[in-house]
Amino acid sequence: MLLYIHFNDEAFLQRLNRNYKETTMLLSLIRMIQAFRDYQRNVSELSQLSDRELADIGLDRSDIPRVAAGNYNG
Repeated sequence: MLLYIHFNDEAFLQRLNRNYKETTMLLSLIRMIQAFRDYQRNVSELSQLSDRELADIGLDRSDIPRVAAGNYNG
């Protein structure tokens, strides 16, 4: 049995587009959550270092948020 899908069906194309947009939005949200969790983990790990350890790697406490976010150009 052959299955034929008529791709010029406007309702089908709208559903396909809506599903694509919903999937894209969901994947984008997942990426944002992962990035935030990575940021939190980086802040937590860097915050556990002593001032001396931070100085050894050329940082101070005020640099932690930028380093954790990947925006540090020190």
